[in-house]
Amino acid sequence: MTSTTRTLRSKTFRITAIGVAATGLCVAGAGLAAAANPTSSFGQAVGTTVNAVGVDWSDMPAGYTQAQYEAFWGAEYSGEDLVELQEIWSLEETETKSRAGQMILDGEELPFAPGTHTTPELPANESEAILAFLDAGYSGGDVEELSALWNTEYVETKARAGQMVLDGEELPLDPADVATTSGS
Repeated sequence: MTSTTRTLRSKTFRITAIGVAATGLCVAGAGLAAAANPTSSFGQAVGTTVNAVGVDWSDMPAGYTQAQYEAFWGAEYSGEDLVELQEIWSLEETETKSRAGQMILDGEELPFAPGTHTTPELPANESEAILAFLDAGYSGGDVEELSALWNTEYVETKARAGQMVLDGEELPLDPADVATTSGS
């Protein structure tokens, strides 16, 4: 009987340990997901739940309020605008959003209007051409070579080269390079 009792206790202990570990991983994962986007409905639900059971949980990083977050993104500043503000002010991301959000709340002007640094969406035909270029197996080195040859920016180069691929034209690349990058 001792070996059966020991086996049952051992299995019970292992199952309990696995359950505790899995619960801990789930809670940690939920916390990380909520921290990544604290204003999402999931982030708010996690924050409310852990506060209800007595855990001190802040939905936002220290020094950064929900009002500042909403003011910054609500003013329609883009991710590119955020990067530009970080460079201008020499601050990290959260500090930049906090400062910009507070300035908006205080009615102060930021160094530029919302959306100033937003990358425009490419037209469908350019996106299709770029995808054709990439699907043909060309590399970043090919883009650099063509950009230097045509004196164009990378996006324009990929679109132009992709259109040539779609039209069945050969790209002006060294044949040895094309054989190794596109598999032909």
